[in-house]
Amino acid sequence: MRRSNEGRKELQEAIRRAYPNPERTGCPAPDVLERMARRTISPRQVDRDHIFHCSPCFESYLGIRNQIAQRRFIRIASAAIVAMLLLGAATYFWFNILRRPPQQFASAFNLQERPVFRGPDQAALQSSPFILARGVAHLTITLPLGSDPGGYQVGIFSGGRAEPLLSNGGTATVHPDGSTVLEVILNSARLKAGQYALGVRKDYSVWSYSPLIIR
Repeated sequence: MRRSNEGRKELQEAIRRAYPNPERTGCPAPDVLERMARRTISPRQVDRDHIFHCSPCFESYLGIRNQIAQRRFIRIASAAIVAMLLLGAATYFWFNILRRPPQQFASAFNLQERPVFRGPDQAALQSSPFILARGVAHLTITLPLGSDPGGYQVGIFSGGRAEPLLSNGGTATVHPDGSTVLEVILNSARLKAGQYALGVRKDYSVWSYSPLIIR
């Protein structure tokens, strides 16, 4: 490839010097020469032969072709730069926004102060819901009076579904004041803001639900 380019340049330089034509005898009109160089017209054989045997015409023709090649290179390079910038922006967005670790926070719910329900639809209709931010919540849940200590499951439900959108297990202990307190971690970062139901159950017994709003 390198030898081919060198040979082409040597041939071009030879044509530039070999055929001086100061009187411009037989030269096509400048606009015709430009259209030939831009390939908007099909050149006649006589014009094609003339260009390669007339140093001034060849110089003009070659200059226009080089100008076209430079503009094409600039367009391609500009498109490549834009593509690289977009790829860089998308990569930054992915690693710094979408993959940013979710917010972690602590929140406390007291089920002794709120009624609990046997169905998520019933819970969703009640006023004064619990409020939960999106993220990794370290929940402290005070269970209804008389609740037993031990293992519990906590889940978030939507649309009357029987299975939770997400759930996790935790252990409840009895505090000195007699209340049974459950600690559990829930990651709600992937849930949309809206109305849900918070479900709690002992081991694998029946769920009890409370209204929940995720913001």
